[in-house]
Amino acid sequence: MAPPSTPSQNSIYSRAAILVLLASLAVHGLVPAEETTEPVQLSPIIITPGKFTILGETPSVVSLTRRDIESLPLIDNDIARAVHIIPGVTSNEFSARFNLRGGEKDEILVRLDGMELYDPYHLQDYGGAISIIDLGLVRRADLLMGGFPAEYGDKLSGVFDINVKEGNREEFTANLGVDLINAHALLEGPLSRKGSWLLSARRGYVDIILALMGADEELKPQYADLYGKITYDLTSRDTLTLNGLYAWDKNRINEEDDENDLNSRYQNALLWTKWRHQFSRDLWSDLFLFNGLATRNRQEGVNGIDIRDFGFLGAKAEINAQLLSAHTLRAGLEWRWSVVDYNYSVPTYGQTSAQFIRSRCSLCDLKRKTWAKVDAHGSSVKGYLQEQWQLHPKLGVNIGTRYLFQNYRQSNVQNHELSPRIALAYRPIENLVLRTAWGFYHQPTDLITIPVEDGVDAIGRAEQAIHHIIGGDYVLPNKFLVRAEAYYKDLSNLIGHIPDYGRQTRIVAPAHSGSAKGIDLFVNGVLSDRLTGSLGYAFSVARAREDSTSVFPSVFGTEYFREFDQRHTVALNGNYRLSPEWQLHSVWRFHTGNPTTDLRHSVVTLLDGQSVCERNFGDYNVERLPAFHSLDFRLTKTSPHNSWQLSWYLQVLNLYNRSNVHEYVFIEERDDLTDVLLDCDVSEEPFFPILPTVGVSVRF
Repeated sequence: MAPPSTPSQNSIYSRAAILVLLASLAVHGLVPAEETTEPVQLSPIIITPGKFTILGETPSVVSLTRRDIESLPLIDNDIARAVHIIPGVTSNEFSARFNLRGGEKDEILVRLDGMELYDPYHLQDYGGAISIIDLGLVRRADLLMGGFPAEYGDKLSGVFDINVKEGNREEFTANLGVDLINAHALLEGPLSRKGSWLLSARRGYVDIILALMGADEELKPQYADLYGKITYDLTSRDTLTLNGLYAWDKNRINEEDDENDLNSRYQNALLWTKWRHQFSRDLWSDLFLFNGLATRNRQEGVNGIDIRDFGFLGAKAEINAQLLSAHTLRAGLEWRWSVVDYNYSVPTYGQTSAQFIRSRCSLCDLKRKTWAKVDAHGSSVKGYLQEQWQLHPKLGVNIGTRYLFQNYRQSNVQNHELSPRIALAYRPIENLVLRTAWGFYHQPTDLITIPVEDGVDAIGRAEQAIHHIIGGDYVLPNKFLVRAEAYYKDLSNLIGHIPDYGRQTRIVAPAHSGSAKGIDLFVNGVLSDRLTGSLGYAFSVARAREDSTSVFPSVFGTEYFREFDQRHTVALNGNYRLSPEWQLHSVWRFHTGNPTTDLRHSVVTLLDGQSVCERNFGDYNVERLPAFHSLDFRLTKTSPHNSWQLSWYLQVLNLYNRSNVHEYVFIEERDDLTDVLLDCDVSEEPFFPILPTVGVSVRF
């Protein structure tokens, strides 16, 4: 089956024109609207669909406040894990990473104070178990699920936009804490009379958690991160901000044989400044200068290496203008220069693993490269222009486009893309807002994101998604929110994948095109002066197609379910305030099983009489894992004193000790004395068992 064709430019702009025409008809009364002779005094309409405020500055039924998140049962109070209860988010317990609406994990733009972060997760060898952003730093965080405007790019699925708070301008304060995962410190204070400073440091130790997983290997993962921010008012209209972020990881896995040993080290650093000039109340500009680096040195098995060194620098300018009260114009331009050096090769194996490779290839035609060497540099230019127009007190439109240019693509490939987008919001009655959005979204392969592990060593055209979204919100202020959205995404020119790390060699059929569709339902409310809760439900289908020679021939040219396809997902969340100092929070999660491939393991006898295990596979992603469900709870106590505050918590994850299956793995049963092979079997590898943790922090 041929991949879906890309719509022509005429088709693109025809759809945009139709949507604008519908907006105009609504303004002129051809779309039903409430008749009125007086201007309707309503707050501006939020046009962006699928937007959740994860940590808001003010309490609201459409946001989670800092206190809400600090009372959620989360590993490490992780800001990234807080979004896992939102419908449309697909995740697992081992990783802070998440998928949005049928997209890959790398299809989410993560921004910190306006700057895009590269791979912002610790413990890469375990799937990115913890984010590198300390919750104590966060002032506000927004999750955009799709149909987001042109100012955000360049990713296919969503945006996680995090803003860091400013340091305390009045007095020095400190927040020190320790739990089972890490120790952290957050210091802040005034800088003369015109600014402030803030410094955060964390040091992790997760050996105990990994030991609870029942791993037989010697595991020694370590991580640390450091963040600093200085804010200074140059004049009454000019503010200069200096940000610095550094993250470090080290991991060592020792097994009985050298084939499965691992020794790795990661570094990730970013330094940027932002100069904001306020021309007037309705007009301001931001100028960014940035410089970053990232390194990876991974030694796996015998002669397996993954060495990557990245460096980049650049500048970005943005302007925001409020025109005639009904128009908000935003524009931005970014230039970036990057230099990279990749040295990658897969590990070699001993006799047993070689037998596995031969048996696997008896079913397939493996043409995947086992090595890659890339040494390159080049520039990219990104820009956007968008306008949000309040056409009528009950109707708003956001229309814009992004432009992308890369000078380091292959010579036979177009080196630029244009991404038009449009979104409409209509408020028929005061508490109800209906939204729709359509647009093109492009995700380029940058020099620092070449998927060399998938045999790619050159850069072609960008990945593409076309979003179609319709939905709405019904809100009673300070009471409850009901949100429903339906979406469809058409995906093409896909490249690479984010592996779901586990205890076995991963089985992956790379996706080249596909689709995602679903319905999200979210209800959030204040049930009493002490009880708040939310219910999220998502139905989704994520399919892909491989349009070239496949590891699994039966997959070639046909659609299959992607490994993160979760058909039904439910999250029930409740928070009960026992007293001003005590809070009890519980979360129950459920989702149907993810797709998996049937593993077949049997004993075979070689010509020399030696018995070995032969490993074979059924059709790709046809089977399903058992359904997942878990109940987590957390008890939080906050004790304020005259000049300091003590907070502690007790939380239990997987309270009723459900044995949820992460994956199926091959195992061999051998005699303890003679090491003779007795049997070959397939075993279940579980997620976390019941897991109690405690933590304490002191603020003064």
